Formats: sequence, structure tokens, C-alpha cells
Amino acid sequence: MAARIAAAARETGIGLTLLPTLYMHGGFGGAAPNEGQKRFLNDPDRYAALVARSREIVKALPGARVGIAPHSLRAVTPEMLAEVVAANPEGPLHIHAAEQVKEVEDCIAALGRPPVAWLLENVGVNERWCLIHATHMTPDETRTLAASGAVAGLCPLTEASLGDGIFDGARFIEHGGRFGVGTDSNIQIGAAAELRQLEYTQRLRDRTRNVLSQREGDSTGLGLYTGALAGGAQALGRNIGAIEPGRRADFVVLDADHPDLAGGPQTWLDAYVFVAGSAPIQTVTVGGETLVQDGWHMRRDAITARYRKTVARLTA
Repeated sequence: MAARIAAAARETGIGLTLLPTLYMHGGFGGAAPNEGQKRFLNDPDRYAALVARSREIVKALPGARVGIAPHSLRAVTPEMLAEVVAANPEGPLHIHAAEQVKEVEDCIAALGRPPVAWLLENVGVNERWCLIHATHMTPDETRTLAASGAVAGLCPLTEASLGDGIFDGARFIEHGGRFGVGTDSNIQIGAAAELRQLEYTQRLRDRTRNVLSQREGDSTGLGLYTGALAGGAQALGRNIGAIEPGRRADFVVLDADHPDLAGGPQTWLDAYVFVAGSAPIQTVTVGGETLVQDGWHMRRDAITARYRKTVARLTA
């Protein structure tokens, strides 16, 4: 699978941070897996070999990184988490935490603390870490995670689809927290959609408006987008996220003539996040190579045809 992911990144031009996942148990306390979980399982030796092989696989991809992803405190014991982190002292480190209320309750029963608090108190969470979801945190966990320098990896569309809950973005950002957005499912893939969902859930919970803008009168779209750029680049461990000397030349160009952008440059990111989504994207350049021109990926026809064929085979 790692090899196929790298091949897909090569063909599409997507920048890759590959995070082999360690999933050893079916629940807290080293519980046995159920039938559906067995296909995910690994052991320490095989996982070490997987990480080593992944590093070999990505060597031919410009700017690619390899990190690790011990799945969660329910899938990896504290002892094994410590062993894996010690064995891989460099690169991004992602872990799921506090996605659902039951996970928090089970973690308290097994380890005596909620998952985010346990991680903060026991494993030296710092800028290298990305805590995926981190949805159900106490105010103290929210402040402490923000102060740690770690990134909260948010999946607002997935969290809404699964009914998991709402991340406390307002308090987290108020305390200087860093965030990125991504997906934990395939219901929809879209940066603007994730950012829009993030902001709107904050508004619904707090019954107010423009929650994640930094100051009154600031562009909410700009605040969301630049915040996610910085946090996302950190979580990926890659030299991206801004257009400036020394950074990799990754950027998106919007079509200034698109009707949704008629309000002028000062409203473009608000229009992108809250109205237009991907529609006005004209050009995408990755590592200095233009991969999307006039809104069309250079390999779109071939990739689409193969996708349709694969889906038809799987659903036949």
C-alpha cells in the first residue's frame, strides 16, 4: 500500500508525507481485535520494517517525508508507544486522540486520564506531534495542547458525518493553538469545505459569527486559510505553506474573472472558503511544476477513466 500511495503521489504530483500506521490491539489495555480490525494489525518488528521500507520507497519523490502514526492509545499500549517514538526520533508523528466521548471514557477507565491529558503528561508532546481530532478536550487540555506547540489535525467534515462532536476552535486559537485540516474519510475531499465546516460548527455551538477571525473586522477566510497553511505545513514536516524564498514552490492561483470573486482581492479568500470552493481554481503548481491549468489536471482524463473502471469492478 505504501508503494501504491507513493506511485499515486508521483502520477498526480501531490506532495507526500507518508505516515505508516501502527495498529496492534482492538482496544485499551491490549484488548484482542474483532474480525474487522484484524486486517489492520501489525507487530513491532514488522512495523519497523514497514517504516524502513517506506523511507526507501519515497526517495525518488521530491520533498517527500516519512513519519510515524501510532494509531491511538486504544490501538497501541503506552509501553509500545514509548518504544516506537524512541525508535523514530525524527519526522512527523501523528496520533488519533479524543475523537469520540466513548474513547475518552474508556481511556479514563484504562489509564486514569483522558487521552489528550495522558499524552501531554507522559510522552513529551511538542511541535513534532499532530493530534488528530482532539475533539473532546477539557479547558485545561485545550490550553495545554495549544501551549505545547503541537498541531491539532482537524477533520471537520468527517467529524460531522460521523456525529463525533465539535472541536473547540475558538478557545484553542485564543490560546495560540496551531491547526491543520484534512480528511479521515472519503465523503468529500476539499480544503475550502473543511475550513467552512470548521467555522460554521463554531458559530452553531457558540451562537455567534466570524468566530475564527483573529480580530474584529478581519477576513475570516484569510484567518482560516493562513492558519491551516501554517499548521498543515508543520504537521507534514515539509517546507511549504508560504510563498517566500527558500520555500518549495507550491501554490494555487485563483481565476480573478470568476464571478464569485467579483468583490475584489480583499474578499477572495472569504469567497473561496464560504462560496466558491474549488470552482475558481485556475492553476496549481507543485514544486515549481504546473499540474493544473485552466482548472484541469494534466492527467485527469486517464486518471478518471481508471477510477471509473476500478469502482465498477469493486461494485460489480
